[in-house]
Amino acid sequence: MNKRTFFLPFCFILFSFSACVSDIKKQHALIPTPELPYKIDRRLLPHDRPARVYGKSYEGPMIDIHVHIKIRGSEDRSLKELNDVIGGIREAGVELGIFMPRPNEGRGDSQEEHSWRRQWLKEHGGKTIKLMCCGNYLGQWINNAYHGTYTKEGLNTLLQWLAQDLDSGIYIGVGEFGLYHFNKSGNQWVIKYPPNFEPFVKAVDLIVKKGYWILLHAETVEPGGASYEDKFFRGIELLYKRNPNLKLIIAHTSTTNPANVRRMLQRYPNLMIDFKIVRRLKPWWHTEPVNNAKQELHEDWAKLFEEMPERFMVGTDDKFFRRGMDAEEYKIRNSRMRKVLGTLNPKAARMIAYENAKRLFGKNTH
Repeated sequence: MNKRTFFLPFCFILFSFSACVSDIKKQHALIPTPELPYKIDRRLLPHDRPARVYGKSYEGPMIDIHVHIKIRGSEDRSLKELNDVIGGIREAGVELGIFMPRPNEGRGDSQEEHSWRRQWLKEHGGKTIKLMCCGNYLGQWINNAYHGTYTKEGLNTLLQWLAQDLDSGIYIGVGEFGLYHFNKSGNQWVIKYPPNFEPFVKAVDLIVKKGYWILLHAETVEPGGASYEDKFFRGIELLYKRNPNLKLIIAHTSTTNPANVRRMLQRYPNLMIDFKIVRRLKPWWHTEPVNNAKQELHEDWAKLFEEMPERFMVGTDDKFFRRGMDAEEYKIRNSRMRKVLGTLNPKAARMIAYENAKRLFGKNTH
């Protein structure tokens, strides 16, 4: 075994995948996927289609299930900065924020950032924040394995560390787990491997066995138009066939159109979806955002939210301490989210803003 293929928790090492007898080639590690029981809608919908005009804002409680936080290099954040984040969340009427690493956070050394999150959780005791873990190093390890080779020993070590994290009692789920993550802004690292790749499937199997939720980032179309829709949708079908009890949240409304989301939700009773308001529409145009350039909710998305309100949650994807993102900016963005929620009927708005996440994550157990 190449000694550089071992895994260190929270200090991700970019592996060297030199050939050796026990290396597993990617073509030998793809699990056959089943046929889909529904037809994929491959349309890219126009962004100037009908949308709901803002009216009265939603004023009830909220839980944000998808938040990130960034340190400045190797420096710790100050106690004041920590308290500012907590204060901003509370002042925005958000009862709970679920923080997690970004998919590309696993590039290089993430030990410092991980340790900082754990200390933050210790300070605030899960009252205003809870944590998801492992998405950073899992996605990066699997991506590197797919584009190179990996060993059984290396995969087993990765899964052991994942199990150790999940058994620690610190986390409530695994996220943000990158599957397909493309370069939308011009300077993003790419994660791209199929959902029937054995290491990904085995990681999902383990998370299901431990009883945790997974928050998955998977874009179905590249910015240039290349489609991964067949691989993605058939991969989700495979995961649920293997694990009927899979507790899965797909981020950003699965970056596909409302017709496909509806079919997925009808097919998989355990599936949940989070959504965010996209501020800069151009980089996301191919991912079917729920809003138009005025940040108004498209009518077809609004109807789906009201038709199946028990299946959606707020996941802002806000990144504290990145490009001016602070407590005050979070409150401004929260007010926009409340305007969007206010265009829904009151029952749907409250379920999506609060009740669904409260049911899933309000308790201290996973």
